[in-house]
Amino acid sequence: MELSQVTDARSPAYTPGVSRLPNLKALTSIRFFAALYVALYHLVRPFSLWGIFAGFMASGYVGVSFFFMLSGFILTYSHAREYESGKGNAVKFWVARFARVYPVYLISMLFAAYVNRSQFHMKIHILAYVTDLLMVQSWSIRTAAFFNVPAWSLSCEAFFYLAFPYLILRLRPSTATKSILSVAGFWLLGLAAPLVCIVLFPDASWQEFEGSIAPGARYVYMVRKLPLLAIPEFFAGVSLGWFYLRFGVGKSKSALFAVTGAIGTLAVLLFGTHLPLIFLHNGLLIPLFALLILGLCEPNWFTSLLSVPFLMLLGEASFSLYLIHFLFNDWMKNAFGVGETIPSALWKLVIVIGISIGLHLGVERPGRRLVLEWWRARHPDQMALAGAPLARQKT
Repeated sequence: MELSQVTDARSPAYTPGVSRLPNLKALTSIRFFAALYVALYHLVRPFSLWGIFAGFMASGYVGVSFFFMLSGFILTYSHAREYESGKGNAVKFWVARFARVYPVYLISMLFAAYVNRSQFHMKIHILAYVTDLLMVQSWSIRTAAFFNVPAWSLSCEAFFYLAFPYLILRLRPSTATKSILSVAGFWLLGLAAPLVCIVLFPDASWQEFEGSIAPGARYVYMVRKLPLLAIPEFFAGVSLGWFYLRFGVGKSKSALFAVTGAIGTLAVLLFGTHLPLIFLHNGLLIPLFALLILGLCEPNWFTSLLSVPFLMLLGEASFSLYLIHFLFNDWMKNAFGVGETIPSALWKLVIVIGISIGLHLGVERPGRRLVLEWWRARHPDQMALAGAPLARQKT
């Protein structure tokens, strides 16, 4: 199998009669860097070990906001024509999402059960594990980050997936101005609850929840994890996806957008500790993320750098990297006493990235195909698999 076949990020499921758009290669690769940012945030403590980059590395949680927005964008890019043509089907969409997410998620939860096996002596721990398996853990502050801490975001994504088929067409813009205003509106909506926290609980809004005794810390933590309050970031991505599909981005502007978004994001994150954590966590960077995403949709020197097949493979494996890195770090720390220094983080990342690629090729892709084949056998009129002739259209 050629590497280019392995790195095609598009789902093996498609809707007959609806052409599949080109693979946005750079947006696949950028996922790896976002996942790497989150991983380094978790693998090194204290952040002061990073020296002058301490503020930047202490803001690694921002990678999750980027994933939420990118998820909305990619799903819209992939499914907008299907729903506009009247061929969208909510159940088919959910099955495809389940096939994409759950095989590796289940493996991560089995690993979580092993790493945290001593925790099953209390009923609340068993309940927390069940909520993790059902991907509903983020609806309660008691279960949001229990067995596999990063997995709280998958609970949010599951909620986004439930809402997506019903709202995608409602967010379809009639003009470019309305599309931009829609993105801006979701940005402001996402910041509304954090703003309330800043006013009512200023101390807690600047701090990590763990160990915080500041008044309102639990409420601030809930604002950071509750799927309902995270969905504006996802729908900002949906609105951005509609903007790109309907109005496009000129190739001459795309590189400028990408560079502006990347430099702006890096500049803000370098001073991350000087901003309220609750704002950064809940979508403050949506405008800069929007520029970066749009800039990576068209061919330019930036996208050429990110379209290397191996980077795309890392991007495809980033989901596994995101799910496994925290558990692997806990296992190394608890079983072997490995510290959380920068050198140890680097060799742990080498191992975890290798495992992630193996999981992507050995579990994620085969698991997805098995689920889709099962579904096709029962609903041949609703879902076909890759391999049939596809027309490619340019945006």
